[in-house]
Parts: sequence; C-alpha cells; structure tokens
Amino acid sequence: MHELSIVANILDTVEESAIKHEAAEVTEIELEIGELSGVEYDALDFAFSHAPRSSLFRKTVFKILRIKSVARCHDCDAEFPVSHYATPCPCCSSFKTELIRGNELRIKSFSFD
Repeated sequence: MHELSIVANILDTVEESAIKHEAAEVTEIELEIGELSGVEYDALDFAFSHAPRSSLFRKTVFKILRIKSVARCHDCDAEFPVSHYATPCPCCSSFKTELIRGNELRIKSFSFD
C-alpha cells in the first residue's frame, strides 16, 4: 500500500514547516488528488487514520479535493473529460491527446496554531 508512504511524506513535509514556524499543532491539511493519480482514496483515508504521527497532528482535519481528469487534443484543441489515459478526442477522434488535469497529488494548504 503506497498510500501509507504518501501519508508519511505529507506529514513529514507539514511537520517540518510547522516546527519551523513554532506551531503548537496542525489544524488542517488540504490535498488535491487527481482521479488518475493512482491513489486509492479509501486506502489514503485508512493510512491517515493509522499512520504514526507526532503530537502536532492530534486534532488535524484532513480534506481531500478530488480533481476531475481532463485531456486536451493537440489536433483540434478540444478539452474533454477522461476516465483513463490514451482516450481519443471525442471531437476529431485523434489520439494526439494530453492529460492536463487529473494526475495531481499535492498539498494545497495546511493550517496550524
């Protein structure tokens, strides 16, 4: 389950910043995760619930913003929703498409006191 290592990296990153700013606790962590990022949302929730963490994260609320996947066609510039990679353009049937949203995995923000 690579979600546990993802959570560990997120907590390490946020903890480093919280310590640098002399925070007493982290109140919220907000993530942006794309539908095609390869992250299982349920496994990520489980990992957040069970990951070892410092006292900075006693009351932390984790928010996940799910990013819908969108591709762009290089031939006709159409943008369209996709549910998997290598989807042909619905406007011109070209396979010269590129995923422009939906594979994100990033910390959008975090708050601490």
